[in-house]
Amino acid sequence: MIKVYQIPSAEMKNMYPASPFMYGMGSSFNINEHINKYVHVANIATDDLNKAFEIGNIGPEGDINRKASMHSISVGDILVDENNKPFVVAPTGFDELDHDEELV
Repeated sequence: MIKVYQIPSAEMKNMYPASPFMYGMGSSFNINEHINKYVHVANIATDDLNKAFEIGNIGPEGDINRKASMHSISVGDILVDENNKPFVVAPTGFDELDHDEELV
């Protein structure tokens, strides 16, 4: 199971112009400064990050257990694997997130 964390849309509007979609695009967004804004929005029935990205964008819906309002998985979202390792969706692939606090 992959846990999906996203910043709620209303919160993202408050962050303009910096948003998680700027992740990896320069210094305008520091994910560790905004980590407390992420919400656990879903669990996806796979242990593979690439498959979780696919399911979070095109389904099947039956593999998604929604916990809160969720948009499609995008750059800047956080995926937590079965070993509780957090990864941020990067412009290409995933970057392991170096963060001390545990995402719940």
